[in-house]
Amino acid sequence: MATSKKQQLSLLGAVAIGVASMLGAGVFFVWSAAYESARNGFFIALLLAAIVASLNAASVYQLAGGISRAGGIYAYSRVYLPKSISFIAGFSFVFGKIASIAAIALIIQLYLVPQGTLINPAAPNLLNEIHVATLAVLLMTSLNLLGINRTALVAAILATVTLAFLAFCIFVGLGNGFSSQALNDLALGATANQGTLAAAAIIFFAFAGYARVATLGDEVRDPKKNIPRAIVISLGIVIVLYFLLAIVVSGVIGTGNEAMPDATFEALLARSAPWFNSGVIDAVVLAASLGSILALLAGVSRTAATMAEDRELPRVFEKRNRFGAPWLAELLIAVGAIVLIETKQYTAWVIGFSSFSVLLYYAIGHLSVLRQPKAERKQHLVVAVVGLALCLLLLLNVPGPAVPISLIILAVALLARFTLQKLFKPE
Repeated sequence: MATSKKQQLSLLGAVAIGVASMLGAGVFFVWSAAYESARNGFFIALLLAAIVASLNAASVYQLAGGISRAGGIYAYSRVYLPKSISFIAGFSFVFGKIASIAAIALIIQLYLVPQGTLINPAAPNLLNEIHVATLAVLLMTSLNLLGINRTALVAAILATVTLAFLAFCIFVGLGNGFSSQALNDLALGATANQGTLAAAAIIFFAFAGYARVATLGDEVRDPKKNIPRAIVISLGIVIVLYFLLAIVVSGVIGTGNEAMPDATFEALLARSAPWFNSGVIDAVVLAASLGSILALLAGVSRTAATMAEDRELPRVFEKRNRFGAPWLAELLIAVGAIVLIETKQYTAWVIGFSSFSVLLYYAIGHLSVLRQPKAERKQHLVVAVVGLALCLLLLLNVPGPAVPISLIILAVALLARFTLQKLFKPE
């Protein structure tokens, strides 16, 4: 279905979706978990995650400059690699990002309502059965069905709220001397250790999202020019923000007294701005998380719709409503996220599934660059080679059960694809 010019995103709207995707719940969760894993290797882990994100963005930039079709790396790899490899890319993205949506929704619940219900769980009320995480997914799915421009507008508003809050945290943190200890540790005590790679994989979750706009294809105005620009701008904003934030946050988590993910920002502001209303933190986490879920739903549903166009998923998922949204794909993705939420998985485990799948997705992106004809390639091959190696290194060090379980799920998906292709010849 062609996208009308009125429905297309501007560069600013594309940047808003990229920033909102990254500044989701991940930025409020990963710091203490990564520090627990890496300790003295914390800043090395952050640097490694930023390098991997930058190399991934460079390859997506390279691919997006030549192909405008929706679907991101799935669509790009379909041009340069065997169809089975592109299926792995698409499946990994959809599966990984469904896990991301669930993880972000669970983080909302972790901050706002730790017991998991809207009101007193002992009260005999229907609302007690509605988990906050599930409600968040349903609300954002409803909004996403109204079209990409509404998605971008709300994402921009939510991302602005999050940026303002994080900038405030950085300002008051630097003003209260948290930076001096962190910079000293960075200069004298930063050493890689056994947990550094696992920490980098955790932090990478907070970076994932910079290429979300690439999945929108021609829903972005002048996509071959504006998609690469949006990737560079949004990633640049977030890298600078994260390094400054890590400096002030490490002044809190480095004390060893604040290990809980949902206590880091409370502890930071309790020490640097005791007059600050702690309830605002929950409101900002809610805004950031909803913005990220909104952007994720937009990107994942477009990838699923493109896979349906290629008959890698049932054809019915390519159908769009009058706002241009692939409504059935959106609903299926929402259902998948809610199933993960309601199985009460550990948030860290769900993040592990997401990180593994997305790192595999970007590894295939680097492979696609390596297979591009020389006339189309504008970047040095070293970028793709190093990016591929680092993606594989990090995905093999994702903590928890994500690696073996994700590989089993992927093998089952490939077997199902092979079986269905044998039973039903493509049109």
